[in-house]
Amino acid sequence: MREVFRMAWEVYGQFIGSGMHMGLFLAALLFLNGTPKANAERARTALLSWYSVFFFGIYFFPVTAKIIMEYCIGADVYWRMFWILPLPMVVAYGFAFQLKPALPWRKKAALVAGAALVIAVTGSAVYTPQNFSKADNIYKIPQNVVDLCDQIEEDATMRGVSHKKAIVVNELLPYVRQYDAEICMPYGRNALRNKGFENKNSKKIYQVMCSQQPDLQSLKKYSKREACNYLVYYKDNLAQEALCGLGYEVAGELDAYTIFYLNLKDL
Repeated sequence: MREVFRMAWEVYGQFIGSGMHMGLFLAALLFLNGTPKANAERARTALLSWYSVFFFGIYFFPVTAKIIMEYCIGADVYWRMFWILPLPMVVAYGFAFQLKPALPWRKKAALVAGAALVIAVTGSAVYTPQNFSKADNIYKIPQNVVDLCDQIEEDATMRGVSHKKAIVVNELLPYVRQYDAEICMPYGRNALRNKGFENKNSKKIYQVMCSQQPDLQSLKKYSKREACNYLVYYKDNLAQEALCGLGYEVAGELDAYTIFYLNLKDL
């Protein structure tokens, strides 16, 4: 349970980052609960306040955190819990609560400008070179993925292959089917979270592809079982020699990868 709490606390720290918006959220809650208000306003404040307390109770309590991590959304995406925290709503309501109808328009304008300034200075800029980069192409995926998919399509057309099922190195998993959905795969990007395997064979293929010294003989065996006729592997002379010795043919090359074809009919 201590480990679960530690993970929840680390995710919380990653969510709040270096900005002060969480502090602004808590300050807005304190302000709303410490200011006299009418019955209707008191009910709205109570709803926002108790909801927020309930959220943090579920988020940090080890039992509920463990259940959510293991059986709901997964530990690696536990930060998505903050999607249901009414942080912007509470902050906006806290500022709007000060805009009384009787106030002159100049004071209202000053409050709005002040609120915008406070939100700006307590946050951090997201439009930075670390967060954004120019896309390589109109598909907004790595250009080498586009090139290798085009080469697979050209090779399949030349060979008269209608069913294309490819095994690729892990960094390419999220992109191949975004560009060409006709290329099937034994597993998708969820394999990186150790999930989404169709069967034991596909999981064995993933384990081989993750290995520092992959068993290429086993890779061929499981490729045959899963009818995978294309393999995209790192460009390496020793690996290429070994794969060609096992019956693979070089079907294309990129700067960092080699595309291999396996004729399943001859096996």
